Amino acid sequence: MDNFNQIIETLVVASVAIGILTTYLTLNKIWSRKSDENVAKSVSVFAAILGIASTIPFLIKYGLIDAEYKGAVKAAISIGAGVVFLLIGSGFWVRNRQKPESLWVKFKKAIRLEGQEAGDLVKALMTPAGADKMLVILQQLALIDQKIDDKEFQFIDTFAKSWGIPFNRESINNIAIDKTRDSAYLALRFSVVDYLNITPPTQQVSHLRDVLNALVKADKDVSEEETFVLNEINSMLDGYSNQQAKQDIYEVVIAPQNTDQEDLLETLLPEVVISESNGGKGYLVGQFFSKQFASMVCKKYRSMNLFTAIEMIPSKK
Repeated sequence: MDNFNQIIETLVVASVAIGILTTYLTLNKIWSRKSDENVAKSVSVFAAILGIASTIPFLIKYGLIDAEYKGAVKAAISIGAGVVFLLIGSGFWVRNRQKPESLWVKFKKAIRLEGQEAGDLVKALMTPAGADKMLVILQQLALIDQKIDDKEFQFIDTFAKSWGIPFNRESINNIAIDKTRDSAYLALRFSVVDYLNITPPTQQVSHLRDVLNALVKADKDVSEEETFVLNEINSMLDGYSNQQAKQDIYEVVIAPQNTDQEDLLETLLPEVVISESNGGKGYLVGQFFSKQFASMVCKKYRSMNLFTAIEMIPSKK
């Protein structure tokens, strides 16, 4: 055991040394270009800030609580590198030939530059297949919390104008007429399925995923409704883009208890898949990627006194 511990200790020290070396090589590569404006714009200040913030707790734990110098050194190096990248991304070393600017002014410019994600995404989605279907998805997602912020509207308007599709306040408000929350979730999911049925290019689907996640952040307030439905939609889009991805599936099945319930189901779900197993008849309502979403669908039918269950199909390892 002592030999094993010694080996692990040696590997930890080597890991710290390698971390110092890789940090040096990374910074050395960019250091000579730190005053280049294009290089500064290519560095994400948000990523640098998140990296620093997420590493500080480790520095406190290893350095002040556990007195574990190796972990503290590695955390300190990561924070130091993050500060350097933050300064580079903020344009600290970029000279303004017209007039000198303070670090705060440069930092705000860098933040605004990163906030222009929609423009880049529009270029990536120029004249896409199924643009009309994508616009419906954007509108439904924006209204999933029963409100639309001016920034969300402007975000969608950017795409609508780029695609040459008429779009205004009246058209987006019509999307939410007579929609309960659960119905809005299902309508949005159906729109995503409808879009994927036209077999768009996988790269376009990946861009759409980025657009949807940027849309919910446009108003700086990600609601519970948006988070809930995005968990399902992101998994759908990921599964389409990467057929090899390992994803659990949650099937919602209804087992009618009498002929009246069978007649009701045939009315509610005329195209539903009917399966028989163990002598019983089951109505497969759908397959979902999120257990929470499947539970929502399950509760919807249980409220009609229908025996409904969720069956998980594990991903194939």
